Amino acid sequence: MISFDIVIVNWNSGEQLQECVQSVLQADESNSLLKKIIIVDNASSDNSLEVLKEKSLQNILIFENSENLGFGKACNQGAKSSTSDFILFLNPDMLLFESTFTNLFRTISIDKRDNIGIYGIQLLDEEHKIQKSCARFPSLWNFIVRALGLNKINPTIFQSYTMENWNHKSTLEVDQVIGAFFMIKRDLFEKLNGFDERFFVYYEELDLSKRISLLAYKTLYVSESQAYHKGGGTSESVKAKRLFYNTRSKLIYTFKHLGSFQGFLLLFITYTIEPFSRMFFLLLRRKFREIPDMLHGFIMLYRDTFNIMLLIREKNES
Repeated sequence: MISFDIVIVNWNSGEQLQECVQSVLQADESNSLLKKIIIVDNASSDNSLEVLKEKSLQNILIFENSENLGFGKACNQGAKSSTSDFILFLNPDMLLFESTFTNLFRTISIDKRDNIGIYGIQLLDEEHKIQKSCARFPSLWNFIVRALGLNKINPTIFQSYTMENWNHKSTLEVDQVIGAFFMIKRDLFEKLNGFDERFFVYYEELDLSKRISLLAYKTLYVSESQAYHKGGGTSESVKAKRLFYNTRSKLIYTFKHLGSFQGFLLLFITYTIEPFSRMFFLLLRRKFREIPDMLHGFIMLYRDTFNIMLLIREKNES
């Protein structure tokens, strides 16, 4: 029988963490297939963790970090306690339905392909609309398009690497599924040494998906299984840091998978052109209040340039 463990990284997620865990426990198949829920707390300052600790729920392991180690590193920390066939990395802003696991594992049992290493599911928003949660492996051009905002002018001509033009209504092999619900075979995860911890947050699941593809494994998006995803999560309150970490991770990914020449070209565009492009579109849309956060994010990026170059120079994981 297939078994799986769940790893949830928590950082000031408030009531979302408790609601997420409760939805997991109420889902069908959780009693028979789910072995344990592993929660790794990255030094939260709210009471999101205390509520769960008071309940003393069985089969829940809680690790408390004294500092924020980053998403990728915390995921690796939690995964070390997994002994099941699959590890499901689940964001605390997810709510599962009763049929989520039933439909997912039915698809897995029917689909006998051994080369499927990662599974994702259909995510719904508050209005029950399907979120576009799959992506292609990005090229330098895709990154430049986003940096210059060309996809905002004409998304048909200037396509991003996100699969916005696909309706996400059918099960399909894709390059990457969003990390909010990211299930991977444990032996494959361990073979790849887990997430690359240079990605503090963002792009860590893209990097891992890219690395499994190099081993001839595939990612399967399962439309028959659904869950609710709030989106944004706790990062909504730290927009400047979100921009900083997203941009930093983008540069690390480019140097790692696209090479030094394309990496330095993107770095030049990111540092010299992208801030003005973002400013233009914020002014155009009259989002004046977001300008200080945007500028602060790039100031953080400039100040961290030396550390970024050190991370880029580190030996890439196999």
